[in-house]
Formats: sequence, C-alpha cells, structure tokens
Amino acid sequence: MPVPGQSEERRVHLVGVAPWRQAVDFYYNPDDDLDLDDLGFTFPARWAAGDLFVVVTTDSPSPAVIVVETTHHDSSDPDSYDQYLGPFDHGLSVAAVERRIGTPLPSAPATLDTASGERLIAAISAEEKSPTPWRELDERGCVAHSEPVEPYSRCACCGEWADEAPVLENHVLVDTQELEFFGYGPIVVCLTCHDLLHRPLAPSSDDLMFGFRPLCPRCSAMRTCQVVRGFPAGPPGPGTLLVGCDRSDPVTFEYRCGACEYEWTDDDDGYQPLPAEFDDDVVVRARIAPIPDGVYRPYSRTGEPGRVVIGRYAPRGPGPHSAAWGDAIHHELVGQDGRIYLVDPTTVRSAEPHTWETRQPWTGDI
Repeated sequence: MPVPGQSEERRVHLVGVAPWRQAVDFYYNPDDDLDLDDLGFTFPARWAAGDLFVVVTTDSPSPAVIVVETTHHDSSDPDSYDQYLGPFDHGLSVAAVERRIGTPLPSAPATLDTASGERLIAAISAEEKSPTPWRELDERGCVAHSEPVEPYSRCACCGEWADEAPVLENHVLVDTQELEFFGYGPIVVCLTCHDLLHRPLAPSSDDLMFGFRPLCPRCSAMRTCQVVRGFPAGPPGPGTLLVGCDRSDPVTFEYRCGACEYEWTDDDDGYQPLPAEFDDDVVVRARIAPIPDGVYRPYSRTGEPGRVVIGRYAPRGPGPHSAAWGDAIHHELVGQDGRIYLVDPTTVRSAEPHTWETRQPWTGDI
C-alpha cells in the first residue's frame, strides 16, 4: 500500500498502548465516558514521516494489535496520523500474527528492520482477512477441557439451557476476579459465548454475563442483577438476587442495579403513560429513540436505541409546549446520570411504577 509522503525506507515501529479498553474506545467505539488523560502510548525514540506505527496493547490478557497508522511527521513535529490498517474493534491476536511470521515480536516500543517490518504488515493484513481460529491458539487450555457437560447445564454468560443451545463447553478461568466472582471454574458456556470469550480483546466472563443485562435506567451502571422471586430449586447464580415470594402488585421488578440499588422492570405496561402536556420538571421514564436513516451515531451501550432511561423530558424546538410531539421537535431527556438522550416521545411514561391502587385514568396531576 503506498503511503503519501513516505520516506524511501519506510520503517515499522511497535507502539504500546494502555489501558486497552480505553484504547479500543479511542480508536473504534467512541464513548462519552472516555478520559484521554488515562490513555498512555509508548513510542520509540525516533521515527520519520511515512513510517508505520503498529499499536499493540500492553496490559490486555492477550496482547493484540488495535490499529496500524502512518505518520506524516518526524519525531520532532506535531502529531499527524492516518489509519493504514484497522482499527480492529476486537483486536488482532499478536500470537496469531507471530505464528504467521514465524518469530516472536519484540516488546513495544521497538523499531523493526525493513524486511521484518514488511513481513509484519503482510501478516497483519492476512490475519485481518482470515483470523486464526482461537482453538488453534488456545492459551487457556479450554480445548483440553472439552469433555461433555451435564445435560441440565446452562450457559453461565447468556443463560441459555442445554436444550436451547445444543452444544455447551467448559471455559477455563485464569483471571482472579473471574474466579472470585463465579466462585468456581471452569464455567459452562455455549459455543457463541465461548467464541466471544476467546476474542483477542475479550470481555471477562462476568462482564460478558452482565452484557446480556440492561444498563441501569437511573445511573447507567453496567452490573445489574436479575431478581428472582419465590423458591427456586437451587441457589441463585452469580449476578442473581433471591428476594423471596412474588408480589401481589401487577409490577414485578426484574432487575436491581448493583451500584445505586434502583429496581425496575423492562415491561413498559408497569408504568403509566403520560399525556402530551405536563411540567418540564417532572421525572419520567422513556426509551432512547431509534437512529434515523442516514444519521451516524457512534455505538455506545449508554445510547443504545430502545434502552430505558429516567430523567426530565425537555423537548426542544419551535411551537408551544403541546407541539412537542411534532416531527420538528428534538425530544431530549436529561438523564439522572447526567447525560442527554434523544427519546421516543411515544414511550414517555411515569417514572414510578403503578400498583392496583395507583393505576387510574389520567387526571393531569403527577
């Protein structure tokens, strides 16, 4: 690939970056919580315009390539980079790249000779087009634990039972936090979750499990617990709360936030619809609006369309307040987490769930 303005002898440099989660957000998945002050790069001492930077994670469980960039300046000029390959949202396995070139890579920061650099770029390009299956690189030993699991087992991450996910496998836990969370290991997972857990930049098993839960509508925390009522046959699993008998009210909370302890159900029927006209200072519940065709919005779970959020509804645009349901209005909600969301006005409801006693025809009072 030709690089505009490159030097006669283009060198390839390994650049380290940490923390890896912020690095992925920085390059691929912009998030409004990203603090660039916490993102650190380690560059070689010198480089020239046209050189390539292979940005490699230095703190992830499995080292991975995030992006390959070309620079338009030397080491004494202001920053100016263009993406050359990538970015790779889940990373490209350094072990797979090393396998393709037949030799280990030096630790970042490092500068490769011309021939080694060309082989590295070719290997990264090939790995991007056809990633090496994790089972050929298994660093945890999961393949050795591939014996059949019990037929009544369920996936520890997505919760599917054996009859819903016909193939369940054992996933070896090597991280202390994972072992403390689950209290045992290996864990039983379905094929889909197992593949996700072996991506080069993979979530931890507990993070993947919480990834199947909705974010807290009030504080946007990720770790929300499922609430189980009644008397289950066995003890609740990790991330599940046993709270006793079922309620007699029509609203049964399904989730509780592990950070702010807010409880809610994802069922909108448990919350009273509100009319088109009400005071702006009223706290409401609503769902984030779908992204219109042709409008780009970087993906982030905090702004995921359809997600329930709680805050103060603040329609913006021309016309009287009652016109807030028109197409020309921006239906904003100032969330209790401090973020501003665009919401679907037809989903605006009372923030407090109703009971048999409180569910009545709307009278205009909140």
